[in-house]
Amino acid sequence: MAIFSGKNKFVMNALRIKERGSKNTPTNFSEKAVAFMKGMPGYYPQFTGGGGEGETEKIDESKIQNIISEKVDGKTKLRGQIIDKEFVGEQDEDIYKILQNEIDSGLAKEKYGFEGTDVKEYEKIKLQQMKGPDVEEKVIDVEKEIVDDKEGETKKEMQEVERKMRFFEGFENQFEIDGTRGENQVLSIPVKFSGDKVNFTDKSTMDYFLGPGQNIVQGLNDMLGGMREVVKNNILNSMSPKERQLLNYGVGDINTKVNNKLKSLLGVDPNDARAYGHRDPLFSIVSMYATKPEELAQVLRDLGLTQEAGTVKEQQEVESSTPDVEGYETEWERTKD
Repeated sequence: MAIFSGKNKFVMNALRIKERGSKNTPTNFSEKAVAFMKGMPGYYPQFTGGGGEGETEKIDESKIQNIISEKVDGKTKLRGQIIDKEFVGEQDEDIYKILQNEIDSGLAKEKYGFEGTDVKEYEKIKLQQMKGPDVEEKVIDVEKEIVDDKEGETKKEMQEVERKMRFFEGFENQFEIDGTRGENQVLSIPVKFSGDKVNFTDKSTMDYFLGPGQNIVQGLNDMLGGMREVVKNNILNSMSPKERQLLNYGVGDINTKVNNKLKSLLGVDPNDARAYGHRDPLFSIVSMYATKPEELAQVLRDLGLTQEAGTVKEQQEVESSTPDVEGYETEWERTKD
């Protein structure tokens, strides 16, 4: 006896199968029974793209109606509906023979406009045009998401950061010296420069160091004092006992030796005194500090007059940025409950 006969009144449609399992994997049926049921009206998986477990549901976009667009959390949401039909009446077990006969006889083309040969495709088209109590309309809500490419954002904010101090920073802070330097690390002060040296023969140069720039002279004179002591001790330590004894008797001038050594360390040319007014080492150290700070720093290192640079905390404008975001567009899918 056929299980789908009118006598049994047992309707095995898509709704009943869904109650016992999924449309693709109904439970409690043999593989042969499942294969048979997949051919029934109302069962075929119109939105499953083939029906395998775990497969992404494939939706026919041409069937989507009533599409609306809205912005949600910066994204574009498209929502729509698919209005479909489902057979809920009793199914004749010879349904596919009947449908095949309608195709062969030309009825399918004449009544439903079907010109193909696939009985399953004809079944779908016929179902959509059928009316009556055995056919129910169902509405499937679907949605997709669109996110456009988004450029990263850059912002600046003040933060407290720790950095290593510059070589002369502590010295400049102590003597309140403007340490701004321009091109080639030359100190930005209103004096006359001749090549890589400060020209003290110019009146405006002397006016500056006797006025607004006197802190530079004071600070470098203090630095020069420390250099002088180291140079003096080095010279004395290099003397023989006899040379030191003669020095104590007034033979020789230690200060001349020290000045000559300082001029050598500071790169003083014999003509600098006449050409640029470098009358003693103080003028030379001021000139070197203003035009060749890295060379002066190396002289101090060689004399052992520098310590490891400390760190300082300060407010700085820090720039941060977020990366670019690549846009995407999802496939249409059923609206999640």
